[in-house]
Amino acid sequence: MNKKSLGFFKSIFDSSPNLAILHINNDCNTIKKITKQIAQDSCGTFKNIELSTIDEKNFRIGARDFEYVIISNCLEYIQNKKQFLTRIYHSLENSAQILILDKKDNMNIDNIKQLLDDTHYLAANEVDIFEDYDLIVAKKMHMWGAGL
Repeated sequence: MNKKSLGFFKSIFDSSPNLAILHINNDCNTIKKITKQIAQDSCGTFKNIELSTIDEKNFRIGARDFEYVIISNCLEYIQNKKQFLTRIYHSLENSAQILILDKKDNMNIDNIKQLLDDTHYLAANEVDIFEDYDLIVAKKMHMWGAGL
């Protein structure tokens, strides 16, 4: 990942104070480092969960705890993607964003967009800023779809 791409990635995040960011990570430490710095710069909070520590059946996150959730190199390993994304949805504040990042050719963009739509995320868009990674950004909107 080059500096220009990382700069574009940083621009996705609001510059508001007290950002709460969750990073669900599978060996994407550059993104982990950047998102942690973004949270710290806003006097916010950063939580990192490694994929290897997730028990899908018992995976829980607090309701409306985060403005951003980044899923890096993980989604293909999640068995029940719909349930997982629904739990992430409930952890997001209203008007918050989910970012799904994976190595090129590891995810089917159209399938992921449909899965996001099925789990009530809106405005799912592919953002082509990395040479080796695909990035999809979507939004949770208050009282659309699932409501919470």
